[in-house]
Amino acid sequence: MPSNKVIVDVLMETSHLLQQKGWNKFSMARDPRGEGVSPDSKNASCYCLSGALVKAWRTIDPQNEDFYFKYFETKFSDDLRESYGYDHTFTRWNDEVATCREDVVTLIHSVITSILRDESAISPDLDVKAKGAGQDKRRA
Repeated sequence: MPSNKVIVDVLMETSHLLQQKGWNKFSMARDPRGEGVSPDSKNASCYCLSGALVKAWRTIDPQNEDFYFKYFETKFSDDLRESYGYDHTFTRWNDEVATCREDVVTLIHSVITSILRDESAISPDLDVKAKGAGQDKRRA
């Protein structure tokens, strides 16, 4: 399993791709003429959310591709349910609900925040000054 840092790097690259190249619906990627192409195509000029995710993880962490499919489906679906009350896949949200690139970039950053929040919740809070060296101040 990739570290949270690598996962966040993939999400930041996804956001960067959408902001630099552009966003679309109903195709993983499109060329400048609007024709559907593979996210890996050198002719890709814009991406949907899932296409940008695929391109990002294949660029940053291709050896963990099997992990990312399931992981991002779960993370994005959880965030859409919690933040928007939307109970379908993130690919469907991209195609049917999102109205602009900023909607998608905002969702990506919301997922990043969720990952960082989850990480800080499981990290032990050590307070060596108050209790002495090596004592753990975890709360149940």
